[in-house]
Amino acid sequence: MKFESILKNKIALILFTTCPKTLFYFIKKVKPGNSAAHFCASGSVSTLGRNLIKRNTILILFMITFFDLCKSSHETFIEEIQELVEQEKYEKASEKLKEKLQSPKDRDELLSTDAPDSPRIIEFSNDRLKLVWTEDQKIFFQDLAAGENNSRSLDQLPSNLSLSQNANYALVEYTMQASGGCRYVAISLKDSSLSYEAGAQVSCKSRGSILPDGSKIYYFVDDNLYEEKTVEPRKPVLVLNKEKIVSPFPNLKTRFLMYPSGNSFLIFSGNAGAYNLYWFHPSQKTAEKIDKDILSPILYYGNGENAYYIGGEIGKLHLRRINFSSKGKPAVTKLFTVSRKEINPWKLSKKNEFLSGYSGKVHLWGPAKKSQNLPILCERVLLTGDDRIVCETEPGQLFLSKLDFQPEDWSIWKLYEEVRSK
Repeated sequence: MKFESILKNKIALILFTTCPKTLFYFIKKVKPGNSAAHFCASGSVSTLGRNLIKRNTILILFMITFFDLCKSSHETFIEEIQELVEQEKYEKASEKLKEKLQSPKDRDELLSTDAPDSPRIIEFSNDRLKLVWTEDQKIFFQDLAAGENNSRSLDQLPSNLSLSQNANYALVEYTMQASGGCRYVAISLKDSSLSYEAGAQVSCKSRGSILPDGSKIYYFVDDNLYEEKTVEPRKPVLVLNKEKIVSPFPNLKTRFLMYPSGNSFLIFSGNAGAYNLYWFHPSQKTAEKIDKDILSPILYYGNGENAYYIGGEIGKLHLRRINFSSKGKPAVTKLFTVSRKEINPWKLSKKNEFLSGYSGKVHLWGPAKKSQNLPILCERVLLTGDDRIVCETEPGQLFLSKLDFQPEDWSIWKLYEEVRSK
């Protein structure tokens, strides 16, 4: 109150010298006894008073401007939206709110500002602490824990990407336009020490993989699994016959998708929403079936020691967890039923909660938690091992956002939902 009184006194002195009529209005708003008001109303301003005015005019104007700027960042935006709502311009208000919710905030880490010509490929290491993504003919590597990053150019536009367990190496897939098949090139991501092209043409519908040290790659040809060292001369070696990794529907064209789990691999075998899951150990060159009735062959890594995927059938989906083991085969646990909004589950590090993206919205949910929309809009959503959202927006920006949403964020989200319901 003391500060407010002082400020009013100083404003009164400015008004006296600039706009006497405005001053009379100001005096009416100031309580009797206020020294500045009586001083100005008396009609006498001493030389000392005028010097005081000159010394403090700049300070007062700065403070007034500062107060306006404080308001402009959030409150002015809310007022603008409220005016549009009062004018029943709901579509325009909704677009402005949408733009706000999908824009990175000052505290977010911006990875890329411009949309590439082709869709990005985004992948994680097993612990989700190393992030790799492509932008047209360039690949980016970022170690989120160590703060290291690197990038390198690619031969052509990649069609797919498979990382090693530690994300230090990648098996990059390129489409061969003439034949319709694909070729593989193994590369290092932290430096340029490896660039090796495999000696076989492969199916573009399957997914190969690479060892953590980049020394060997694995891929499928005619439904058989081959191993190849990443040194010349090229010598592909058959390691698994197709009879050992059969699909639930052998008469259909089979897809094989391979994911690293330490120094071993998981192989999804199937098609059309029905897959079997095999555990493949390279040193023993054996594959063991460890699960069936799998709806989606996409693996969502957890903390480096586990991963999640969706089992069941259309209309009855449930979440499954696979725990990796350095001593033996992985263990599969059936968890709980999930909805369509929850079919891309990214596990939070310290809570039994998950984050998923659906229809541009980001959902936080869990077995004991009702699904909650977070105040952010992303066309594609992933979650890092340190619980940061990897958000790819509709305009094409890519950024990292923490889950520490502020009251201002929630107020914008609430207003967005209200406007969209009009």
